[in-house]
Amino acid sequence: MAEDPKDQNISITPESVKQLVKSKLINFGISGALFWLAFHFARNSEWKKAGLCAVAAVAVWFGKKLIPRIDQRIDKLLDWIFSNFDRIALVVWVKFVDLWEKRTSPFKYKYYEQLKDDCTEYENRGINKGGFLLENVFVPLKMERKALEKMSQDILLSEKEEEQTSQNIFNPLEQQKIGDLLFKMASPKSCKRLAILGAPGSGKSTLLRYITLMYATRRQSKLHSKAPKLIPVLLILREVYSHIIQTPEPTLTEVIEKTVEKLSPIKGWFAEQLQQNKCLIMLDGIDEISDDSERQKVSKWVDSQIKQYRNTLFILTSRPEGYRKAQLQENILELEVQPFNREERNEFIKKWYENLIQDNVSKVDSRVKQKITESSKRLIEQIDTSPSLRLMAKNPLLLNMIAISYQEHGILSTSKVDLYEEIFKVLLEKRQQAKQIPIIFFAKDKLIVLRSLALKLMQENTQGFTLDTSLNDDKTFNAESLIQEKLATLTRTAQTFSPEEFITKDNLGVREILIQRQKEGIYEFAHKTFQEYLAALEIKETRQENILLQALSDETKLGWWRETIRFYVAQTNATNLIQYALNHTTVAVLTLVYQCWREERPQIDPIVQKQLKERFEQGLESDNLDEFTIAAEVKLADRLSRLNYDLLIDESHFSNAEKIDTSYVNWAEYQLFLNQTSSPSILSNRKQAQQDVTNISFWDANRFCAWLSLRSRQELGEPEICYRQALKPEQNVDGKIKLLRFQVPNRYAQLAYYLAAGKWKEADEETLTVMLEVAGREQQGYLGLDDILQFPCEDLRIIDQLWVNYSNGHFGFSVQKEIYLSVGGILEGSRTSSPFKKVLVPFKWIYTRFGGKVRDEYYERYEAYCRLGDRVEWRVKQSWISLNDIVYTKDAPKGHLPSIKAVDAPKGHLPLYLPINLYHC
Repeated sequence: MAEDPKDQNISITPESVKQLVKSKLINFGISGALFWLAFHFARNSEWKKAGLCAVAAVAVWFGKKLIPRIDQRIDKLLDWIFSNFDRIALVVWVKFVDLWEKRTSPFKYKYYEQLKDDCTEYENRGINKGGFLLENVFVPLKMERKALEKMSQDILLSEKEEEQTSQNIFNPLEQQKIGDLLFKMASPKSCKRLAILGAPGSGKSTLLRYITLMYATRRQSKLHSKAPKLIPVLLILREVYSHIIQTPEPTLTEVIEKTVEKLSPIKGWFAEQLQQNKCLIMLDGIDEISDDSERQKVSKWVDSQIKQYRNTLFILTSRPEGYRKAQLQENILELEVQPFNREERNEFIKKWYENLIQDNVSKVDSRVKQKITESSKRLIEQIDTSPSLRLMAKNPLLLNMIAISYQEHGILSTSKVDLYEEIFKVLLEKRQQAKQIPIIFFAKDKLIVLRSLALKLMQENTQGFTLDTSLNDDKTFNAESLIQEKLATLTRTAQTFSPEEFITKDNLGVREILIQRQKEGIYEFAHKTFQEYLAALEIKETRQENILLQALSDETKLGWWRETIRFYVAQTNATNLIQYALNHTTVAVLTLVYQCWREERPQIDPIVQKQLKERFEQGLESDNLDEFTIAAEVKLADRLSRLNYDLLIDESHFSNAEKIDTSYVNWAEYQLFLNQTSSPSILSNRKQAQQDVTNISFWDANRFCAWLSLRSRQELGEPEICYRQALKPEQNVDGKIKLLRFQVPNRYAQLAYYLAAGKWKEADEETLTVMLEVAGREQQGYLGLDDILQFPCEDLRIIDQLWVNYSNGHFGFSVQKEIYLSVGGILEGSRTSSPFKKVLVPFKWIYTRFGGKVRDEYYERYEAYCRLGDRVEWRVKQSWISLNDIVYTKDAPKGHLPSIKAVDAPKGHLPLYLPINLYHC
């Protein structure tokens, strides 16, 4: 190999080596300096110092090499710590409190640990048992005020009533989450009793379990940042009601201690907490007490406890029908759980798949996240393609079952009874097949036993059963002989099973459907709807329809059998049952028939179908308010079904197309609106029921549309639906109402409601709220000049059109723009960008050079804005009004609203000419 010419003239001497080493050490920086010192000490035979310097040099050198590699990870770690500081601090605090209470209050520690064990898993009454964590899949439920006829509605209030109602912390027309309600309930003057009502599977019990879990883990701040610190007490009423009824005047303390007797509670501990108002009492499922008289006794007992502990927070849950015959009397606020809207449904599905997939992988990376997204998207697309699935997916229980069925089977059933049939196949057979567990006997054989058991429990008016003959409990059915008898009719293998083995063997899948109560030896179906569905199936298979006919003729039994009747009607020809109901009509029976007709769409012979329609129409002229209400509901439901049919069949979830109704609103439908927003009454002229309404003002028609929009959003789970009057006042001399349906993005739904309801102040404030959200200025709290100049025109048009349409062209940005231009206003850049203006620019410069004065465009715009202020009365007597002087009525000057509270204004006053910049679109 040839030598480098540069190296040929270098002579190797001790001095040259020394210089070379020195230069290399210098390049090493600190470590080089330490090596040089080590070399220096070694030359002087100072070996100890030389060794220390050498070790230090090596350490510095390694540090220099390693730090760049770990620096980025350290930065990420620090970022994570700072971004999760609150959560880390909370975890540390909870651990500290747990350790402290374990030493200072052992019973409280044990009690909280028991609550955690009971509520950690998302079981949905057994369906997902052993799988998901509740806090990971829980989607906060929204609630709305119930029993509208019992309260004042500010949609139709006088100014004096509005002032009084505004002091009430509960807005009856807005949906609220449980955390907000708990925070408000804790204030001294608020209502401290809630009755949360909801349909089967709407998530009432899950909600109470989630609240309990958050309090037991001392993370109630996840419910609300200012949620009160309380001790959670969850009582399952179907498990404790027999003790309440059988014990003479039992106290709340005694009932609580009875439920935790295995923990050996300290005598008087709960009594002390109750006296100090430190407890949150949650009473789950009063409707699951089957006997009306016993339910009423429990209701009276609850009332007495509320009366005794007036400053303690109480929450009770129930199905509406079960609660109606056992209502609490102690000034209780009734709320209804709202079905999932699309966003909540999709959030649940995403969380469901996150838990399912993450449980089966060791590390969550980008591939896992992508799989979660794709799986969620496929299920959402499947649901969106079917109107019936979209309706079912509003119910949390059914949505959970849809997810299970889709995950296990790959396809989805499109009716409720088919979905239940599929979920039973999954639980009883398909999971075992997927896991290659030997099938001892098939799902259809297991269902024979379970169907018979479910019907017998319905007939015995109970949910609990036992196999222990020594257990003496009047409220618990002994099912040993029934199960043994049914097993004997099956295969030889099945005949070898004892009733206990049939229930408890893991490889049969029955344990997924039946759960064991806390009390040893008592079982029940995982969800009451399972029992009701299977009972209906047994009635259909064994042709025992007379059982349901008897329930229809006995109002004391009807509430208990209601859902079973609905399941039965949905899976067979219901002509005979509907005919019988029409011949034995009471308000309760008519209500049930209406629910079946509307939601289950039963098979009915044409003649009976005609009779049913005539019966509802007769109800429109009834002098019985309940009967009239049902008939009017039917009429309105039929109208909305026709008007919104395209939304149900359209696969896309959002349509910009407007749709005008083909007929006018009638007096029965309008009276239904009045009844639910003011004092209920029947029509003064009942013969008018099906005639078109007349002499309704534009503003009252808007209020009707606001009420109707809320109904449709809840029933269809489509938060974007809005209605407005299709007729302009000048075209509508008779004062009729014809509906125009349209949709807005979800963020503008609340604004649309406020405007339709004539709540101008709230609409003005909501306008600023949504504009801040669109501009990304929520934290800043105001819009700057650049924000307004860059505000998206599409969003501005939506806001403007809502104001214009609901005010009949009286309010809106475009109305203000028209006035502004009419008084000589100049739009931003409209002059400087014109060719003519550009030609004049040189002459303007020459003119000013010779001492001429040119009026500045800014000054002209300001003067025009002042003239606008004079016209819309933002300026009075040449002074800008304060924000407190804005007029929030329909009689305000044209263009007075919306006001823009943004920036560059003296405190408490309107900003100077800022809205002009919004007129650029």
